[in-house]
Amino acid sequence: MEIANYAQTEVRGQSFVTFDVAMQGHVISTIDAPILSGRILWSHAAIHGYRDFDPRERTELEAELGRILLGEHAAENGERDERPVSRQ
Repeated sequence: MEIANYAQTEVRGQSFVTFDVAMQGHVISTIDAPILSGRILWSHAAIHGYRDFDPRERTELEAELGRILLGEHAAENGERDERPVSRQ
């Protein structure tokens, strides 16, 4: 399971993410959710498609999203991030 196609927006100080979840190269779900301190607020998330993520899978998705967002933040500040990030 991996994150593909993501976007982050901010509205009135609240951050939101939209991303696709892919398995074996196929998008199985699209998630729109607020984030707080790097954590997805699952109780407020809109999940389109497959939605039966167990706690372990949710934690893995949060970790991958965190790596993506940290890499994006580093790039904005002119830093190089050598960690691989899966993007489709």
